Amino acid sequence: MNIDFSKIFNDFYLDISSMLPKIITAIIAILFFIILGKLFYRFIGKRIQLKWKDSIISNFTAEATKWFFYIFGLIVALNIVGFGGIASSLIAGAGISAIIFGFAFKDIGENFLAGIILALKRPFEIGDIIEVDGYKGNVKDLDLRITHLRNVEGKDIYIPNSSIIKNTLINYTKDGNLRMSFMIGIAPENDITQTRSLIIEYLKQNKQILKTPMPNIVVQELGEFTTDLQVLFWVDILSNKKLPDSYLGHNIRSKVISDIKEILDKNNIEMPSQVIEHKMYRDYKFQVKKDE
Repeated sequence: MNIDFSKIFNDFYLDISSMLPKIITAIIAILFFIILGKLFYRFIGKRIQLKWKDSIISNFTAEATKWFFYIFGLIVALNIVGFGGIASSLIAGAGISAIIFGFAFKDIGENFLAGIILALKRPFEIGDIIEVDGYKGNVKDLDLRITHLRNVEGKDIYIPNSSIIKNTLINYTKDGNLRMSFMIGIAPENDITQTRSLIIEYLKQNKQILKTPMPNIVVQELGEFTTDLQVLFWVDILSNKKLPDSYLGHNIRSKVISDIKEILDKNNIEMPSQVIEHKMYRDYKFQVKKDE
């Protein structure tokens, strides 16, 4: 049996030549929708973000709309080429495809659905300081798969959205109020009431410390060498949540500790010092020889 390869090649060439205008048109169509999606994300999406004050749901909406343009462009291109049946099958078989791809790309699908839940539930917003599974930082972005944090050391942390849904989430800046505390040890001979009054008076005058809830001093321990006092106070960090969390966790607290130390020194409130009792015992052997 002789196969006429030249005829097969000519037929294939004629078929491709007849389809070439459709292929070019399909390519132009899909490029058009890709560019349209990018333009929408860049311009209209940014306007949505500004209008909604850069919230997570605005980012998610812009990202989802961009991919809608991409998929719609692909369907249009398939119809132009003459593969409308394939496009219809893709749409009709979306349920079956979802199951198949769900098993094949379980983690991706899980993170995608978690991203939708986070965008709608909104447990945090861009700029909030959160902690998830031991990772703490400032929320920089949320997309369809991951949440982007930046910690106090300047490290960028990318957490899968599913991890945020599954683990306990701590939001330090949800309502702006954060309680801080530290311990102070004073010598047992110092007056506790006087010490409390000095510290409370300072905390009330400090403009960075909230008047409500009121600051408080709690006696924690009465030890052999020290009386331990716990200083508790609240600060409003909502206006400072764009700053690194070191400002929240260290700068205010460090300033308060330094100021209180100066106040205690000026009022002769001494810090504890361990008293060591050193006893001298006679040598037992020497005592026995002396008796003999």
